[in-house]
Amino acid sequence: MVKSKYISDILDLLLDGDNDFVSARQQLPFITEDNFDYTGGGLFVRFSHSNEIKKYKVDKQDLILNGVKIQTTEYPIEANATLFFTEGLIDFLEIWCYLGDYPNQDLKKYTLSQEWANSPNKIITTEN
Repeated sequence: MVKSKYISDILDLLLDGDNDFVSARQQLPFITEDNFDYTGGGLFVRFSHSNEIKKYKVDKQDLILNGVKIQTTEYPIEANATLFFTEGLIDFLEIWCYLGDYPNQDLKKYTLSQEWANSPNKIITTEN
């Protein structure tokens, strides 16, 4: 299970939508953050998973889900999040900072918003 509230919130928004998103959501209880690679321009989070996850493989082996915008008042940055699958399983999350330098830690105060066409337009905020 994902321990970081920040990463969990991003995954929650990314895995919300059409059938690909909903079926992939069933993998969440079986993944754990394995490695954080802060690059200055963003963050890569690699996931490990338990064997039970295989029951919830998605049909599209190389699925890529994106469209979550990340904003914060902690740092002068804006970023996007993209989730990559390998062989139908959640593999890694990429956060790409297109404004400013990405910090070497989880954000505590943030606003996450769904930005893809026909999204449910959900927003998660911890700013208050």
